[in-house]
Amino acid sequence: MSLKIRSLTRKCIDIEFYIAIIGIILTVFHVYILTRKQMLKSSIISIMIGIGIFDICSMVLAISVRDLISSFYRDVCTPPLTLFLYRLFWILMTLRDHVIRCSTWLGILMAFIRFLVIRFNLRPTFKKVANVSFGFYSTAFIFVISSLIAILNYSRTKIVEVGVWHPAATCESKSSAIWLDHELRSPEFYTANDGFLLRVTVFINGFLSRIIPCVLLPTLTIMLILEIRRARKKMANSRFNFPKKADRTTTLVMIMTVTFSIASLPAGIFTLFQVMYTDVGFFHLSNFVEHFSNAILTAMASVHCVICFSMSSEYRRTVKEVLGLQPKQIYSNSIF
Repeated sequence: MSLKIRSLTRKCIDIEFYIAIIGIILTVFHVYILTRKQMLKSSIISIMIGIGIFDICSMVLAISVRDLISSFYRDVCTPPLTLFLYRLFWILMTLRDHVIRCSTWLGILMAFIRFLVIRFNLRPTFKKVANVSFGFYSTAFIFVISSLIAILNYSRTKIVEVGVWHPAATCESKSSAIWLDHELRSPEFYTANDGFLLRVTVFINGFLSRIIPCVLLPTLTIMLILEIRRARKKMANSRFNFPKKADRTTTLVMIMTVTFSIASLPAGIFTLFQVMYTDVGFFHLSNFVEHFSNAILTAMASVHCVICFSMSSEYRRTVKEVLGLQPKQIYSNSIF
């Protein structure tokens, strides 16, 4: 069973590698469109720019660590990673966890801001959250907080030498070079008292990175659906029509929120059990779910541009202008 899970994990890594190559091209173009002057008119757009940038970083890191991760599934004749490559691997994995967390939190923030805009549309205080600058400041704040968590997560491991690696007797070619074998382990400070501090650190990282998104993303989606129905009913009673552009914006935000929910749910559930179960078999299963969720997240991030193109007339016009398919126009102050 363990070998089957390891095989599926490698397939997830390989599939994500190819998705990431295509995703980088699409997402770079997506961010370029969002940064055009005619698009920068709300905090939703500035947050989407932040999500796009973090998604690009995540895809680049996914491509970078593919071969390093594959080395852990090597055969008995392939030498292990050197100390430098091992350290590089853990740094890249920590950075990837960092940018995925930032992207997910921004998805939550985007849905919450949209809820506030619809719910408290007439209150000047809440109108400030719709400003472009609010989205950029929020992105910077989330980046700083997530960086602190990344530092904490990185500090709970150390790379130790566990011996000299030797190829199996059945290997045809044997090198005279000496290869040292290394492992990731937790410092004694974390493993004391039956690893209590390590469990707390894993739970904090998992709770903030996976569990909270699993709870908040579907909750905010439901809140948005209920709020837009309430707004439509209120408009109907006052003989005013609910603005189609506002309707499309909310639908866009809900679709993107659902994509984050789909990607976060499996890993969030397994994060809860990871604190309780530490056996090797569960570790392999949890590792597979982690890579499976990351592959889904990469695939979902790759189609954000398609979602925006289908939902936003302003986005479509900007794409056509950039591609030279349509002359430039004078735009209104509303995007969706």
